[in-house]
Amino acid sequence: MTDDLFAVTPDPSRPARPSRVCRRHGWYGIALGDRIITACRRCGRVRDDAKVRRGRTNRSRGNAIERDVAKALGMRRVGQYGGPDDARGSLFAAQVKSGKSYPERLHTWLKAVPVDAGQVAILVITDAPGPGHRRRGLVVLDLADWRDLHGEEKP
Repeated sequence: MTDDLFAVTPDPSRPARPSRVCRRHGWYGIALGDRIITACRRCGRVRDDAKVRRGRTNRSRGNAIERDVAKALGMRRVGQYGGPDDARGSLFAAQVKSGKSYPERLHTWLKAVPVDAGQVAILVITDAPGPGHRRRGLVVLDLADWRDLHGEEKP
């Protein structure tokens, strides 16, 4: 009788949450006729080889870009150790991002700045947070211009 008092009835307005997926799948092969399907032994998820290949190539591309930027700037690549910085030099630490996050709008504004010989175009972006808050600002330079100004010489 007391069990009925504490029985939980599901609320129809709140659907059940899906079960969590594995943090790290344990893959094994299942023979299904003439083909083999790879699935996780813990959660039963079927492995999508196209997704795996896409993930590997994207990671390889990102690592190659990190190496190229570190080499171009005369820095040492440290991104493979999992920290928040990807390259380090004696004066600067860098985080390298690539892909869809490239700001075309900023690039257009930067390239529209007229410069004379010996000048470097910069783009300054600020916000206007209102009274009582400090204004923030960013300076944007082209990578080649920054390298020419601050790139470190290799020993």
